[in-house]
Amino acid sequence: MSVTAPSMSFDGLHSFLQKIDAAVRDLRTALEANDMDRLPNALELTNSALESINGYPGGVEKLRADINEFPEGQKERLLSLLNETSTNHQINGDLIRLAMQRSAAMQSFIAQQAPGATYGSDGGVPGSVGGVLSRKV
Repeated sequence: MSVTAPSMSFDGLHSFLQKIDAAVRDLRTALEANDMDRLPNALELTNSALESINGYPGGVEKLRADINEFPEGQKERLLSLLNETSTNHQINGDLIRLAMQRSAAMQSFIAQQAPGATYGSDGGVPGSVGGVLSRKV
């Protein structure tokens, strides 16, 4: 088994992972606060940060290998930061799905409140020109 040197120093790798974590946490904060003004920028920063992992010299596999090359204490710090970032990223996905469901529910509610969402007393759709959806109902 040959031991290779990591692509970055501990401080460099820690800083690299902290920037990714900060972007992911900022997106989570914006999503939890339902802050629509911050959301586009936070999404863009998070996407850039996550793409930088793919741009790591040697890719994701080399990143994992580099983390494992550090002494136990440093390795634990890096893995802890990476796990926290991963957890926040998963939570962001859940928060985005919930926001989409909430949006769909609000659109449905608003559509049901519209005058055209009900049938008239003659079976027609209000606002349509002589349209009757069904006389069999």
